[in-house]
Amino acid sequence: MDFPKPSSPFSGGTPEIPQAEIDLRLAYLKYNAEDQRNLNQAWDYIQSCSQHNIDRFYAHVGAFAETGSYIQDGRQLDRLRGMQQHYLRELFCAPVDAAYVDNRLRIGMVHHHIGLEPHWYLGSCSQLLSEITHSLEPILTEDPRFYAAAMQSVIKRLFLDMGIAMNAYVFTDRHALSKSTSSLRESEALLSEAHDLAQLARWELFLPEGPLNGCPRAQEMLHLEQTQEKNGYERLRYWVNPADRAEVDAAFASTLASGVTYDVRYRVEHPGHPLRMLRERGRALLENGKPVRVVGTVQDISLQVSQLSRIEQLALFDDLTQLPNRANFLGNLERHLIDAGKTRKPFSLLFIDLDDFKEINDTQGHSVGDEVLIEVARRLKENLKPQEMVARLGGDEFVVLTPTGAKDGATTAALRFSTAIGRPLWIGQSMMGIRASIGIASCPEDGLKSGLLLRNADIAMYAAKSSRSGIEIYRPEMSERLLRRAQLASRLQHALDEGALELYYQPQVTVADGTLVGAEALLRWHDPVLGQVSPDEFIPLAEHRGLIGAVGQWVAAQACRQLHHWESAGRALPGQLAINISPRQLDDPQFAEQLLELVRQAGVLPGKIDLELTESGIMIDPESSLSILQKLKDAGFSLSLDDFGMGYSSLAHLRGFPLDKIKLDRSFVLGMLEQPHDYAIVVATIAMAQSLGLRMVAEGVESALQVDALKRLGCSHAQGYFYGVPLPAEQFAEQWLNT
Repeated sequence: MDFPKPSSPFSGGTPEIPQAEIDLRLAYLKYNAEDQRNLNQAWDYIQSCSQHNIDRFYAHVGAFAETGSYIQDGRQLDRLRGMQQHYLRELFCAPVDAAYVDNRLRIGMVHHHIGLEPHWYLGSCSQLLSEITHSLEPILTEDPRFYAAAMQSVIKRLFLDMGIAMNAYVFTDRHALSKSTSSLRESEALLSEAHDLAQLARWELFLPEGPLNGCPRAQEMLHLEQTQEKNGYERLRYWVNPADRAEVDAAFASTLASGVTYDVRYRVEHPGHPLRMLRERGRALLENGKPVRVVGTVQDISLQVSQLSRIEQLALFDDLTQLPNRANFLGNLERHLIDAGKTRKPFSLLFIDLDDFKEINDTQGHSVGDEVLIEVARRLKENLKPQEMVARLGGDEFVVLTPTGAKDGATTAALRFSTAIGRPLWIGQSMMGIRASIGIASCPEDGLKSGLLLRNADIAMYAAKSSRSGIEIYRPEMSERLLRRAQLASRLQHALDEGALELYYQPQVTVADGTLVGAEALLRWHDPVLGQVSPDEFIPLAEHRGLIGAVGQWVAAQACRQLHHWESAGRALPGQLAINISPRQLDDPQFAEQLLELVRQAGVLPGKIDLELTESGIMIDPESSLSILQKLKDAGFSLSLDDFGMGYSSLAHLRGFPLDKIKLDRSFVLGMLEQPHDYAIVVATIAMAQSLGLRMVAEGVESALQVDALKRLGCSHAQGYFYGVPLPAEQFAEQWLNT
């Protein structure tokens, strides 16, 4: 605290404190370079609210006649605020050098000269400490450990300043012994208050077998009597957790031997009291090289340790599954890579992704999804072998580090985890099957950097989604495929924006005489950079990247416009034009309304459009699919089940949906003359369609022998290269719509 400077308060000279004395005081306070760094770092918090705190400080000072009388007017108050701002900057930023000490001595002399009693000065220091504590409170939630360290550093520095100020007071009035004694008592009270603020308790032990004295807080923390006359050290450590006593004894022995300050943490257990974590710091005072007394402080850090433990838990472990999180895993991966670089010891990374997990969240809710993740995490953890680690990266992605670089060993580990995940899983009264895709990358051959190794395992995992086993080992060509997928996604978006897609049309005819009864619109894409891109490649990509809705709308709009164009030109298409519908399009509850609007805008009747859907697509969410299909049926659209035989192929499913037509998958038609099994499926499907009153279209007809067989079996309609290849709109019209 600074008050107005009189014209000449130093007529009697100024006190000096030797540098050796300052160094001793700093050592006794344990003030070091770390404390200076703590104060420098805390300055940002102090600076941001210093003006507000200075205003509050002088509002408090002005409220008491003993201190407020020194503030005469507003201009003087402004000067004091500026001086206080300067002192705060020095307190937190300036080194403790000769200039700093001399300045503090002069300020002390000023305070004595204007008649400010020491207890008012110390009281102001207490108020300043309270303001500083308030300013640093944001650190308590951000970094509790640094908050405690910063407060300790502030207290040390303020104690140093208060000591220097007391030197100035004593120097200016050596004969005021009673006043000095009173100031000392006030100082001790403030010291006690500061200790209370920092939750520090003091104790002292007289050696060799003398008493142990502790302040009330120390007595409460350590469960001591007010004065322990004998065996003081044994009483000091009596309630220390047995597992911590060796460390406490070693720390105490070190200070007895050399007088060094020790700092130790230990647990205290006492019947009827909760377990506490204490931090004890102490130092032996030596006379002629022998310890005569030990002084120390003890602090209850139980709450800090608990908070720190919780912070570390949140920082390093996934809150849902309790598995190590991404940050924890990456740290372990870096250590494995460093070790592998030194010892050439290989290891493998298993990247695990749950298949169709999004559908679980979407159809059954996130609470069920969370239960699935918890159970999968438990199974992964249960199946770990020594030296293996499992972590959750996020979402439905997990990763395992296994200490084997051999491909067969890593594959065996992957199979172990895949089998564990694949066991039937019960959530409440419902059983569900979970399947995982696992990609494997090994160090060193697949990467020596964490990012590269993780990416390669991720690439292998995506390849595993297309494999029968669900497990794939990384190969360099997988990266090339991933690059092509990225190029395809970018170029596909460009094609949509620029209208670069095109529809081809393939005829559908009667098996009896080859009469045209309709056509199927087939999407084609010729990219100027990538060339001709197969629908088998870009349609799944569009579904994965969320582009299928836009692609589907373009196909429907273009097909309807083409139908209308043919009709306007006198080349009306007999029957219906079939367009394919992706399962993802059925996820949109507005799909039926949007499609109907496209048909209306094109000026085409819904009955001219045949919508082809796959079995697997409508069975993702049968209830929702049925609702949408019924809307489409009621609006006049025709509905066909495409690729029949490749999905569920259930009679119950067929009877439950408002279908008009079945399209037998081309694979059965191609194999019907050579494979008895395929022939049997064709026969059964045609018979089933006839019994249900559904029209039957055989896809992939390529030979006259296949046509003859289909005629004999009673199949009514067909489609395939035998009748005609897919053609652009104009060529299709010239060949099929001119007669």
